[in-house]
Amino acid sequence: MRKTITIIKRDEKGNPVFQYQGEICHSTEKGFLIQAIFGLPQVVEEDVTFLKGDLFQEYYLFHKWFNIYQVQVGRSAQIKAWYCNICRPMLYLENRIEFDDLALDLLVLPDGRQRILDREEFRAICISGHERRLALEGLSELQHIFEKGKRPDLSNLL
Repeated sequence: MRKTITIIKRDEKGNPVFQYQGEICHSTEKGFLIQAIFGLPQVVEEDVTFLKGDLFQEYYLFHKWFNIYQVQVGRSAQIKAWYCNICRPMLYLENRIEFDDLALDLLVLPDGRQRILDREEFRAICISGHERRLALEGLSELQHIFEKGKRPDLSNLL
């Protein structure tokens, strides 16, 4: 039986920004795979439109400076994109996951093209130089995971 969990996105200061429900599909000592249904009417990032009802397979890892959302068209197996947040490692508390978003994002299209989003917002946030370096290392690791021409096996992350 799957367990329902609340996901809370916070800003870099730890203030809650957004929350929603998902279900834990798989968990290991490395992290969680959460399944959630996109609830907003429509969000456009670059040339990808996320629609209400799209299926999100979300990877949250205890020791990584990112999380990964595999976005599928509706509830089909067709992948629309991967949306990756650069963030502090997630925190798991009994029935919720919290993460501090650090503004910088990586959007990966099914054909392998990568787009780094929100660079200016990342430059503007107040975080330490150490955290900024760890965040950029997280971005670099993500870019390697999604190397052009190879379909990522995200199950290896867990």
